[in-house]
Amino acid sequence: MAVNIVLPDALGTPVNHTFIPIGPDPKAVFWFEDQSAVSANGNWRISVQLRRPAQAQAGVSSSGRINRASIILHEPVLETLGTSTVSGIPAAPTVAYIPRSFMEFVLPERATLQNRKDLRKMAALLLAETQMIALLENLVTPY
Repeated sequence: MAVNIVLPDALGTPVNHTFIPIGPDPKAVFWFEDQSAVSANGNWRISVQLRRPAQAQAGVSSSGRINRASIILHEPVLETLGTSTVSGIPAAPTVAYIPRSFMEFVLPERATLQNRKDLRKMAALLLAETQMIALLENLVTPY
């Protein structure tokens, strides 16, 4: 059963964003949504999907069988529009752009639990590494 995910943002005084489970879409992607935006089209979302290999068959090697776990963080930014239209009706909020983070993990069926633990932990720590912070926040390539 899916539960809320709480993530702080990067403000000087961090604000916690609570992503509530919405459920799967027709493509088996499970969605979580932070419903605190002014307009629903500005809600931040997390999408999660696990793609498994087809059913194993007798006599077929398992060497290329993999699971793919995909996690995407979507953070739409609403366009700043004037206070109202000519008729005095407030302008409808529109999405200006959407920063996204795509994380995909390729997990061979032969991988052990320890292999998967190492990959998850090191991926999280890699995002906190100084060179990766410079790359993502300041657009400075390590060299």
